[in-house]
Amino acid sequence: MTLKPFSGMRVVVYGVGTMGAIATRLLVDKGAEIVGAIGRSPSKVGRDLGDVARLGISLGIPVENDANAVLSRGADIAVVCVGSYLSTMRPHFEICLGNGANVVTIEEETIFPWTTAPDHAKALDALAKSNGVTLAASGAQDVFWVNLVTTLLGAVHKVDRVTGHCRWNVDDYGPEVADHLMVCQPKAAFEKVITSDGWPEFVARQTLEALVARLGLTVSAISSDVTAVTLDEPIHSTSMSTDIPPGGMIGTVDRTRITTNEGPVFSFAMEGRVYRPGETDTNAWKIDGEPDLELNCNNANYRFTTCSSLINRIPDIIAAAPGVCSLNMLGPPTYRHH
Repeated sequence: MTLKPFSGMRVVVYGVGTMGAIATRLLVDKGAEIVGAIGRSPSKVGRDLGDVARLGISLGIPVENDANAVLSRGADIAVVCVGSYLSTMRPHFEICLGNGANVVTIEEETIFPWTTAPDHAKALDALAKSNGVTLAASGAQDVFWVNLVTTLLGAVHKVDRVTGHCRWNVDDYGPEVADHLMVCQPKAAFEKVITSDGWPEFVARQTLEALVARLGLTVSAISSDVTAVTLDEPIHSTSMSTDIPPGGMIGTVDRTRITTNEGPVFSFAMEGRVYRPGETDTNAWKIDGEPDLELNCNNANYRFTTCSSLINRIPDIIAAAPGVCSLNMLGPPTYRHH
């Protein structure tokens, strides 16, 4: 009998929302031993993880809201599917690392945290090293926006410019993400926030910085901006359970541009919005150089591939040197057969 790839691996599922539920199913398929589950929703705490993840089976693992208690029982790795910024995720990571568990997370800033959250990154790096464990992020950006691009660049003699654009469905990730992007709000409210508070740099910047670092290039300047996306007709948002009126916010486009000291210029635009019927997740990159090349994927299914990329990364992260491991420090991802 052939062992599954994650046989004997003790895993805690930290966060049991949409993404944590998908990750749970993939972990079960690959033979991981799930030893704990952490959630905060009163509607989920106390229920069996298999029930929460809608697997149709009982896993014998109740969802608990005391992360320290769960992790103190011991785990090889925590699969963390909670938030998007290191400032809010640091306490969660500290509990995992402090209890000697490696961490793989969909939290996007850890893709390359050294410039946007340096203090948090340095503190977590020291904690991870002191406990002999690793913290790293993965997801669709790992495969689609860094590794596919670096592989394609391996066929280029000289690069002048690299330009990327992706589109993802806000409704795939629940009301918290939609609320963060001010879906359903009037455009004037968004512009007021931009003027008064600014807009946190999201995944586009961390992705480009990891890509540039992977290529051995150095940054001379970075600029980022964000714009609202609206429609002239009403559209329904499933995550917000409402119809968005004409002119209301359906999402945003986050853009980052990096010029390098060596010459090549990189730009990336992330368009996250509510979809019309029939639209799909896209990934498109264009390389201007010798030769000019293009890469296109018109059905990237980011919600699922974020989770499948995350789970496939687990052996790499357990084997990595202790500390915070930004995406440029990991080798190419690979498939794990089961």
